[in-house]
Amino acid sequence: MHSYISSPGRTIQILNKYKIKLRKNLGQNFLIDTNSARKIASCAGINSDDVILEIGSGIGSLTEILLATAKKVICVEVDNLMIKVFRDIFEDKIGKEVQLISSDALKIDYSEIGLKYGINKMVSNLPYSIAAPLILKILTESENIKALFATIQKDIVLRLLALPGDKNYSSYTVKAKFLADFSLCFNISRNCFMPRPFVDSAVVRADRKDTSVLTGKKFNTPGFFNFVNSCFLHRRKKLVNSLFQDDCKYKLETVTGLLSDMGRGKDVRAQELDLKDYVYLYKKLNM
Repeated sequence: MHSYISSPGRTIQILNKYKIKLRKNLGQNFLIDTNSARKIASCAGINSDDVILEIGSGIGSLTEILLATAKKVICVEVDNLMIKVFRDIFEDKIGKEVQLISSDALKIDYSEIGLKYGINKMVSNLPYSIAAPLILKILTESENIKALFATIQKDIVLRLLALPGDKNYSSYTVKAKFLADFSLCFNISRNCFMPRPFVDSAVVRADRKDTSVLTGKKFNTPGFFNFVNSCFLHRRKKLVNSLFQDDCKYKLETVTGLLSDMGRGKDVRAQELDLKDYVYLYKKLNM
């Protein structure tokens, strides 16, 4: 009977054999539940045409499951010891069904590797320490990667799925929703990971948007993101007060007039506006 890498016994065996001590600073928490790994692959709807990006491949717990159906898996790993273990385990597949990239995931150009390998999906148990910024980075850089399936900690999930007015609604929420539509696939208990994290996790799906439908063709996305950050700079303040810092280039009467046109009062706070409101404000104030 085959013993999957994602089974607790096999994971422990591998960790002991290579004397691996998992590093919290790299967000290393291994999935030790094969049913959950299979469920992730099933939710991603992987078929024989898919070239999958996997961030934080570790010892290959999820890679093994993905390889059962995917055409190829492009793995990214920064830890040198993990890379050695991974190469040993998947020795006969490296360079064929598996491409291993030794790099910091936050320093990769995803437009470049997306085109180079023909990647169309990301399916990953994302390292906890980089999950939030990495999702935005991949969505911003690579148009080829149309869908992302990410296992992430529950607090980031709540931010991604938050609605205006929710306590978890933030600048991160607005930027993420600008780039993609997010939905919850399923929850995963913290007991399914080694070492056991302090919070539960969930698998979320992100479907890339054509942002030009909302913005028009000429739109400065980095500028828009900076504008959104400014709006949420002081969450407890009114939006107009957050915007009017010392170097403010906007006129108070202009902003309040635009808010009125949107059916919003001058006392509105950043967390009460939705994505369309922010795009409208940015375009009127900066374009």
